[in-house]
Amino acid sequence: MDYRRYRLSGKELAKCIGMTAGVSAVIAYLFYDSVWGLLPAPFIYLILYRYFVEEGKKNVQDQLAREFLDVLRTVSAALLAGMSMENAWILAGKEIGELYGEQSVMGRELAEINHSVKVSVPLEKRLEDLAERSGNADIVSFAEVFAFAKRSGGNFVAIMEGTANHIRARYDTEREIQVLVASKRMEQKVMNVMPIFILAYLKLTSDGFLDALYGNATGILFMSGCLLAYGAALLLAGKILRIRM
Repeated sequence: MDYRRYRLSGKELAKCIGMTAGVSAVIAYLFYDSVWGLLPAPFIYLILYRYFVEEGKKNVQDQLAREFLDVLRTVSAALLAGMSMENAWILAGKEIGELYGEQSVMGRELAEINHSVKVSVPLEKRLEDLAERSGNADIVSFAEVFAFAKRSGGNFVAIMEGTANHIRARYDTEREIQVLVASKRMEQKVMNVMPIFILAYLKLTSDGFLDALYGNATGILFMSGCLLAYGAALLLAGKILRIRM
């Protein structure tokens, strides 16, 4: 599996289509008061599809990094206990299977790695393949250092512990950042929907108040400009709070 790419599941695709229909209906009713307002639906679908793909890819890569950290901890402990490198990775496969399930990200990867090692495929080659597909800089660095140490007889325990400490520090720092901005994210979500609620309130409670903005070229241009500005504000707010290590 290439973790740099992500394909939506059937459930995610259905959710994307449902959200597209809902957003398109809201735009058509509030901004244009016409079925012609449904014309932007394909563009809305593309935007939401890209958003779901990016979120799904981020979640999978976060899970990969978290599980890989536990793999390094297990392998390091096994090496300290006197196990061989190959047996340490087999033990890691069992531990990850019990902790996250055999169908977890690293559960599947370790099953393939251990099977390949049994048929004489070098461990470092399998790790390099995982690193190439992972899209994770820490895994790439680990695979490079591991391959070099395997050729030159380096201290594998020190490599494992050093990489694990580095990944753990990044993970803990990012988690602290997410906790700090959690309240701001909630404020962002509230502010994102406020313009829609205000527009809906005016349309539903003030009969005829917005009629001058519907059914004429000036009104359509004005509402289109407001819609574009609203969309740009949503994108900008998302980028401001998208903090990654």
